[in-house]
This record gives sequence, C-alpha cells and structure tokens, in this order.
Amino acid sequence: MQRRSTLQLTLSSTARLAKVQRAVVSMWRNRPVEGQPFPEPVAVIGGQERFDAFEVADYLARTGRGNNPDVRADLAAHASFEPPSDLGDEMLFDGLTALLCLAVAESEPLSDSDAAELVSRARDLDPDDSVVQREISALGMRATDVAARAEDLADAAFSAKAAFEAILRDRLHHGLSGHSAVALHADVVSVIAQVATALANDAGWETPVFVDVTDGSADLLLAVVAASQADTAPSVGTVTLDTFTARLARRRLRTHDVHRVDIAVEEESHDITVPPGFDGAIHVLHLPAPSDPSLSDAELLDVVGDLEVQLADDARAVVLGPASALIDKPRSADVDRARDAILRGGRLRAAVRLPKGLMVRSPRRALALWVLGPAHPDVPIAERATVVGDLSHEAVTPDIAADLVSDVLTAMASPRMASRRALRFARLVPTSALVVGRRALIEGPVDHRGGERRTLSALVASRHCRAVSGSRIRSQDLVTSGRRVVGTAELLGELPLGGRCVDPVVFPTAYPRAQYTEPGDVVFCTSPRIAAWTDRDGGSVVLSPARVLRIVDDPERGRAPLLPDVLAADINAVATASRAQPLADTRDWRRWSIRLVPRQQLDPLADALADIRARRGDLMAELTELDRESEAVIARYTNLTDPTDTREGDH
Repeated sequence: MQRRSTLQLTLSSTARLAKVQRAVVSMWRNRPVEGQPFPEPVAVIGGQERFDAFEVADYLARTGRGNNPDVRADLAAHASFEPPSDLGDEMLFDGLTALLCLAVAESEPLSDSDAAELVSRARDLDPDDSVVQREISALGMRATDVAARAEDLADAAFSAKAAFEAILRDRLHHGLSGHSAVALHADVVSVIAQVATALANDAGWETPVFVDVTDGSADLLLAVVAASQADTAPSVGTVTLDTFTARLARRRLRTHDVHRVDIAVEEESHDITVPPGFDGAIHVLHLPAPSDPSLSDAELLDVVGDLEVQLADDARAVVLGPASALIDKPRSADVDRARDAILRGGRLRAAVRLPKGLMVRSPRRALALWVLGPAHPDVPIAERATVVGDLSHEAVTPDIAADLVSDVLTAMASPRMASRRALRFARLVPTSALVVGRRALIEGPVDHRGGERRTLSALVASRHCRAVSGSRIRSQDLVTSGRRVVGTAELLGELPLGGRCVDPVVFPTAYPRAQYTEPGDVVFCTSPRIAAWTDRDGGSVVLSPARVLRIVDDPERGRAPLLPDVLAADINAVATASRAQPLADTRDWRRWSIRLVPRQQLDPLADALADIRARRGDLMAELTELDRESEAVIARYTNLTDPTDTREGDH
C-alpha cells in the first residue's frame, strides 16, 4: 500500500497554488468534473480540513482547473507538513534541514535507513558536530518519520536544494524572527553579489574566497556564487561559531554544494584568520546579522571597524547596512566617533545610499553600501578621495546595477585615475571633507550628465527655497468664481484649473492665516500620486494637502541656483520613477533630487524656456483653429449644421 504523503494543503493554500479565489475551490468540491472528484480530506486540524498535497496537485493536472500550469513545481511553496505529535517546530525545522543536507552530501535516499542508521550516517558525515550531527541525533526514533517528510518535500520541490529553500521561506513567514527582521529583497542581494564578484575580477584573482565574518544567513554568499562567471564556482568562508544561525548557514551552503572553508574568530580579541591558498579575500557583510538584529548603529560601525584593521593589504570588503549608520548624519557622538575612525583608516573607497523598500519587513528603512579596499599608502592623505553617491530615487534594475558596479570599480582606482573616469551616480570627493564634523557623507545626488543636484531637504536647509503648507478650507467656502484654488484634484487633472475658487472678499476674513501663491511658486502633492505645477501669475489659494515650494533669493549670497520650471520638471520625473518602481523611495518629498542651475545660466535658461512656452502656446492655438476648421468642413460636406445631428440628410 502506498504511503500517504505528509505534505498537506488547506482549501486556502490550494487556492493560492491554483491562483484562483478561495470560493472557486469550494465550487470545485461542490461541482466536480465527471469521474474526477475533488480529493477527500486526510485530516482536520483546528477545525480546518487538510488534503494530501500530491493528490491535489494530480487533481489540478488531470482536470486542468486553475490558472497555474506549474502546479507541481510550485507545490513545495504552498504545502505544509502534517503536524507531528511530539516534535516542536524548531526541532522539526532543524531536523528537516539537516536530513536534506545529509541526502545531498551522500547522494543516497533517506528512506533506505532506519533512525539509528540515519544518526550513524550523520556522525560519519559530521564527526566534529558542526553541521548536522546534533540536529539529526536530537530526533531520536522520530528521525525516520522526519526523513519521510524531507523526501516528500524534496519530491514536491524537485530537489533537496529547492526543498531546503522552501522550508526556510516558510520559517521566515512563521518564525525565525532574527532572519525575518533583516530579510532582503532579491534585487539588492543580486546587486551586492555583482559588486563583490566585480571586485574580485578587478583585482585579477582567479581563486578568491568570499568571506562572511558575521553570524549570517548565507544569502549574500549564495548570491555571489550564482553571480560568478568563473569556470569553477568560487569558495566561501564562514565563521566557526557554534550558534543556531551559523550552523544553519553551514547546512544551507552544504546543501547547495558550495565549497566552504572555516574562518576562525578568536573569542576575546575577535581576530579573524582566513586560511591560506587563495589569491585574496572579498569580505561580504550584511549588518545587522540575523543573530543580532537589534544591533545599534554604533555597535554596527564597531564591527566594521574591527574588520577594517584586520583586512589584509589587498583585501576588499562590501558592507550592506542601514543608511543611518553608514551615510546619514550621525545620531550620537558614539556613532560619529566610530565612523570617523573608519574614515581615517583610509580604506573606505565608496559610499552609496540605496533606495528604501529593499528590506522585506522594514520597507521604509533605507540601506547603504560601503566598499573598502587598499588604502593607497603612496597617496598623500590630503589627496585621498572617496566616491559617494545617492540612488534614493533610482529603480534597482539590471542597468542601474551595472552602472553602480562601474562607479564602484572607479572608486578602487587611484585618485588620479579615478578623476579621469566618468561616474554616473556618484562623485569623487576628498576623504578629508567627509571626516570634518558631525555630518552626512552624502548631501545630494549627482546627475549622470554631470550636473549638480541637491535634495529638497538640503535646499530648504540652505534657504534656497521654502516649503509652505496649503490651507484647509471648508467645502462650503469653495465657489465657482473668484480667486483660483489649486488642490490635489487640479494637480492630477481631475478638475480644471479655475474650476474651484474662493470669494476674494470673504476668504481673507474667514481664513486670516492663509497665504496666496507668488509668481513662480511650484505647487505639488505627494498623494495619491506625485504631481507639480508652476503658478506663473501667483495669487492662487493652495488647498491642503498640496504644498508650495517657493524659491528664495538671498541678499548676501545672490540668486538661488533654481528655476521653477526645473523644479517642477524634476518633481514630475520622480512621479514617473514611482510608477516604474513602486519600491523606490518617492513619497518623502524632502529626499527628492533637484537639479541646480549655474547662476550664470539662470537668465539664458529662463529666456529659452519662456520662448518654448510661447511657441507651445502658438501651436496649441493653431491646433484649436485646425480642429474648428475640421468640424466646419465636415458639416459643409455632410449638409449638417450641427455635427452632433445624426438625422439622415436630403440627397
């Protein structure tokens, strides 16, 4: 008799697997295809019916029901295990991942062994008890049952490697809190891997080792192996810690058949030792690590600082961490001191702010990238430079990633060589300028055409422009004639400009604190979509939540390097980017990137734009006249005086 699968589906998970609504699955049960009844439940747990996952997959394949042609391939991602009676979730998770690792390492079926034999096989494979021995031994006589579950999942996922990842994903959703807190989207993991492999290629190393000295999840190391284009897969190094996270990472790498070496870490001094036999080491760190997701900014920088002083002369390091620690203005003196020590070490070659939305559980938390390399000891301290950049408003696409890698490689060159190369997202700044004071490393992005940019936050702080809030006006005070009202509806084109007004006599008395726009003010909104419009005449009333950006000329410093048309165009460009990349950091208007206009170009650019507006107006007037002529011609040749009259004419 065939053994029943331990993988199960509920009606809800069946709907997700088949890519249909939950009610559709109930309809399948109530209205079966002739000769193809829906599978019977195999268990009821917590009042919820459960069905054999393979029976459901076979049913969907036979009947053709649902919208997923890859049901069997996706089964592992939606199925759950029949809950064991005497094993906790953690023990089951450890045992499953260990048995899958054992199956891959030995290339032998798990079902060929009883519980005692499985434990013996684990000891033979892992005599030092660093990967699987402890986890399989803890299962005791239940090892056979858990092995059956592991084989079921491997069968559903088509490989033990895919099964391991499916179990890990499931635990990220239902537990494994440390890993969940720092989990990354796949696109940023891919970018970091591309940077790391490019650094190894740039160094000319044929046999590099990619090292993670944190108690990490192995996400970045696996991505590095996948990104490598070498004839042979690269080696990776992980720490020899005896923690849950470190053991899980070692099992994961072993299951993926990645060549791994031990990185020894001295317990008190934290000194690391990379084994010999490699051309060089590329350190890849994601901080905070899953083992300590609450790591503070100062503690995080201490970890990077400890690594910096231990790096070999030719070693490189790629660090992914919160922008609050790596890029933004330090929040405390401890953070400032820790960052200052790293900067003075001379090994920080590139610092790049990344968009928000790259962390699964914390989409509003911005990340940043640091790249450390050789310190160029032959370059005088005063001449050392660092590449800094801001990708806050860029979509993380393959093209963007390729240009970022190019900018990072430029940072690895000597300052003299780097100054001769074009940078898309970054600029070369003296390292000494980054050390001075308690300040952010990046004050604004750089346009890829070479123009200077600043965030709106920086422009407001430097008094080049002011942000003025809109007024809250009662709906009964909006009329059809008077002073024009501009709100979100007008900015988004839902209402015509001038369609809503306020009484110029009543309004000032009813709203004494309200302000009118001035000529050249830029009115904008952020929700439900981003939009901006330039009020050339002024005198309008801005309806909250819309706001006004007003360019301010300083009597001492002269004209602000801004033009209303450029300001509005850059805000509308952010709107376009937000539609193309929903994860991009676009709703925070203070971080919007604005192009500066050299002061000697302000008048020529303003005149050129005025000429373009005039020509556009002439063309629009001509188009209106052509439309009128077109209607007249149609009416004349059809003998209709009214183009909307559909009555049959005389012939």
